[in-house]
Amino acid sequence: MKQSARIGKIVALLRERGELTVEEACAQFTVSQATARRDFVALVECGKAEKTWGGVRALDPQASPMLPSGMREEIHTEEKCRIAARAAAFCKDGDIVFIDGGTTTLQLARWFADRPLRIVTNSLLIAHEIDRLRSGPSGAEVFLTGGYLYPRSGLLVGPEATASLQKYQADLAFLSVGGIGEAGISNNHHLVVEVERVMISRAERVVLLADHSKFGRRELIAECGWEDVDALVTDSTPDAAYVKIARERLVVAPKP
Repeated sequence: MKQSARIGKIVALLRERGELTVEEACAQFTVSQATARRDFVALVECGKAEKTWGGVRALDPQASPMLPSGMREEIHTEEKCRIAARAAAFCKDGDIVFIDGGTTTLQLARWFADRPLRIVTNSLLIAHEIDRLRSGPSGAEVFLTGGYLYPRSGLLVGPEATASLQKYQADLAFLSVGGIGEAGISNNHHLVVEVERVMISRAERVVLLADHSKFGRRELIAECGWEDVDALVTDSTPDAAYVKIARERLVVAPKP
C-alpha cells in the first residue's frame, strides 16, 4: 500500500478513535515501526494531527489546514465517483460551469471532458484532468483563474482568483465542501471560501458535492447558508435532521 493510501486510512481512523499509537498502526497496516513513524511525521507536517507520546492525536478540525490533494484522493474514492456521476446529470450541453477544486469535484472531469461545455475553474488538477481525458479537439473548453497556488492542493486562490471569477457568469457552480451543519456549509481555509463565495454569487444554480463523512462536521469558515444551495449530492441518506433541513435539495447518488 502506498504511503498516501495509508495516510488517508490513518486520517479516517483518527476521526473515529481520536488517537493512534505506532503499535496500533503497525498491526492495522502490517508495516514496520519505522514506516509507521514516517507516516505519522508526514501527517503532523501536513497539519492533520499532532504528535503524542508514542503516536498521533487528531486535531480540532476547526484548527487544521487543508489535507494535501494526493492524500484526500484516497478517502471515500468510490463514493466520490458516484456523487460526481449523479451531479454531472445537472448539466446540459452548452452550459457555462464553475468547478471549485476538490477531490470529489475532480471526478467530474471524466463526465465533462467530451461535452460541449465551457468550464471555469481554479483547480490546476481539474483543468489537467479534463485535458487528459478529452478524446479529440472538441469537447469542454477550460478557463483557468489566476491567483496564488495554495501549497500541495493544486488550487488557485487569493485576490487574483476572485477578481478573475468576477468577469464570468455561470449556469451552474459545482462546489466541494469541508463540513455540513444545520446552519449551513463550511470549509477549512478563508482563501478557499472567498473563491467559493464568488462562484456562488455568479452562478444561477449551486450544486454541492459531499460524501457522508462531511455531515455533522464544522470547519473553520462559514461558507454559505442553505438558502444559497440548489442541490446537495451525496452518497447515502443522512440523519433525519439533515433530510429535513436539505429537503428538496438532497440528491442521493444511486449505488451500482
